[in-house]
Amino acid sequence: MAEIVVSFVLERLGEVLDQIHLCKDVHQQVERLRNELKRMQCFLKDADAKEEGDMRVHNWVSDIRNVAYDAEDLIDTYILKIESLSKIHFMKRYAFVFQEWKQSCKMMKDLEAIQLRISDISTSRGTYGIKNIGEGTSHANETLLKLRRSSPRGQDSNIVLFEEDIAIIVNQLVKDNQRWAISIVGMGGIGKTTLAKEVYNHVEVRACFDCRAWVYVSQDFKTRDVLGGILKQVTRTTKHFQKFGEEELEEMLYEHLQGTRYLVVVDDIWSTTAWDSIARAFPYCGNGSKVLLTTRNRNVALHADAQSIPHEMRFRSKEDSWKLFCRKALIESIDRECPPELEKIGGEIVEKCDGLPLAIIVLGGLLSRKRRLSEWERVLNTIHSYFARDPNGVSAILALSFYDLPCYLKFCFLYLGLFPEDYVITARKLYRLWIAEGLIPQNGERMEDIAEDYLNELIDRNMVQVAKVSANDRVKHCRIHDLMRDLAISKSRVMNFLEIRRKRNSVPPAKTRHLAVCSSSVDFLENSDPHLRSLLFFQLNNESCVTDLRLICRKFKLVKVLDLEGTWLKYGGIPNCISCQFIFAS
Repeated sequence: MAEIVVSFVLERLGEVLDQIHLCKDVHQQVERLRNELKRMQCFLKDADAKEEGDMRVHNWVSDIRNVAYDAEDLIDTYILKIESLSKIHFMKRYAFVFQEWKQSCKMMKDLEAIQLRISDISTSRGTYGIKNIGEGTSHANETLLKLRRSSPRGQDSNIVLFEEDIAIIVNQLVKDNQRWAISIVGMGGIGKTTLAKEVYNHVEVRACFDCRAWVYVSQDFKTRDVLGGILKQVTRTTKHFQKFGEEELEEMLYEHLQGTRYLVVVDDIWSTTAWDSIARAFPYCGNGSKVLLTTRNRNVALHADAQSIPHEMRFRSKEDSWKLFCRKALIESIDRECPPELEKIGGEIVEKCDGLPLAIIVLGGLLSRKRRLSEWERVLNTIHSYFARDPNGVSAILALSFYDLPCYLKFCFLYLGLFPEDYVITARKLYRLWIAEGLIPQNGERMEDIAEDYLNELIDRNMVQVAKVSANDRVKHCRIHDLMRDLAISKSRVMNFLEIRRKRNSVPPAKTRHLAVCSSSVDFLENSDPHLRSLLFFQLNNESCVTDLRLICRKFKLVKVLDLEGTWLKYGGIPNCISCQFIFAS
């Protein structure tokens, strides 16, 4: 996770060099620091990929992340001091020049110390077998690939059938000859593959097509393997296709499918590039042949067929969620009826899943051999930690969506973890927060428009949900699923990106960059890390906290964002000494 931190710091250093006047020596030293971090960036993708499987690599990545944060702190502190000196009255100009020289000398020494640390870290990478970019294999991705790989067989008879969804897709496959590519779109764990399996094995579908094939496309797929896998199924042969190249396999598949009425299910496809690499092998025969895609990304579905409306999977209703839970948790019960003493606690457990079938199935399976109320209560109280601990469970499946994000979107997604559970986020406010935090680039376009594009991309990837749209069909409010929020928080804590305080006297970890306060007590602020970049207060349960802005001004000099929603301000208004780019007060 160091790659996105270093990318962000590099962006910040670039802005400093382009927009802020530095003395010549400091400018050159910052330039050298940026070049060192750029060289280090070449190895970070491989290091991040190996981090989860090797504690030594994890520590190495942590060192890189810390040195990048320290570099950012150093630069921002220097700029703050120089800017404060520049406000000195012109009669004290000589004193300013001397102080600026003094600060620059200190800055040079500190930059040299940072570069020495980077050099030491770089030297040690060979010990851990960390290679250049593109040469590594993700330990996490290998595990998840095995976990996620699907086939049309082995359907779980306990899964609640999506009767309405099945009827819609079967009708499109069997009766709609105008559409060629049909897509099922939705968040990870929502049941796309389950629905595709039900449809693939449906009696009407089986009777309608001359040949059928099911292929799973991962994030790290190989075109040859995908095409070869389809060929094996449609030719019904055990022939090996390894000796053929991509173009040969594409031509062979095209020729075999030409003139036949075929159905190919392409499960879990992630990108338009992946689709383009295999789409040419599927002839458009005009005879009712179909390709059925499942994807988390709406843009992939529209790219496959711009005229086709993707089938959006919805979260399960309370009634359906309860039925699914009972089928999994009460597997030994003949009538699958929940005992009265467990019904209330069971309802609370189901509610925590927020309509996500995978989460319901996992928890139902966990409880299938537990019959005591105390055992169910224990599960309810540890749901989030259970999901986080399970290496092959809900969090791991959802994490695939995070890993697939481009670097510029990862921080934007993680930032959403600051908002409380079920919080309805105002889109315009979110844009302003992202901009103030430096998460939106300055490239000549309106930054609000770029931020809106970023939010829409997260929505298209089914990582954020639309809560309300405006009259002109733009996103007005949005929210994030509780389990997606848990993912954002868990990933953020690894890299000290954000922390949430709910309890009295609990001090955030050192180097935490963004802090959300969901407590009426803020005593812990006195002992918090001074390098905070944002401080957001949220009023929950009608509790307001009393905030001393003089303390914030004195303690957190690098804060860019201060959201005072639901707070009472001690000693009146906002002091002039606060240099935030964004202050929100209600």
